[in-house]
Amino acid sequence: MDFEAVVEAVRRGVERATAMGIKVAIVVVDGSRLPVFVYRMAGSYQFAQDVALRKAITVAYFKRASGELAERAAQNLPLYLGLTIHEGLIFGKGGLLVFKDGALVAAVGVSGGTGDQDEEVAKVVAGALQRSL
Repeated sequence: MDFEAVVEAVRRGVERATAMGIKVAIVVVDGSRLPVFVYRMAGSYQFAQDVALRKAITVAYFKRASGELAERAAQNLPLYLGLTIHEGLIFGKGGLLVFKDGALVAAVGVSGGTGDQDEEVAKVVAGALQRSL
């Protein structure tokens, strides 16, 4: 991923969050689940950055969007609670994937609003990243 493309994608996410009246943290990780960009809007919850990172890592690990993972977690709560506690994974909306030629190149995690709000901001960021590839 190109640095300028990542910055632009996160900027678009911040614009969407601002228009929605929420303050979020946005994290982008690469296909290896390593952070490449972390941004926390002023006034957002202090823990939002950590939650966003964990959402991005979780979706990259499972290669599934967080909405799908949240549904699966509801079906087998003991398993997913164990993963949450022991591995620090988070199964909640706001995590999306970016693929190129079938390979995972990035995952986006957003935290600070409701799950649906986080998901909406993540869609903006992931969409911008996808278009930049």
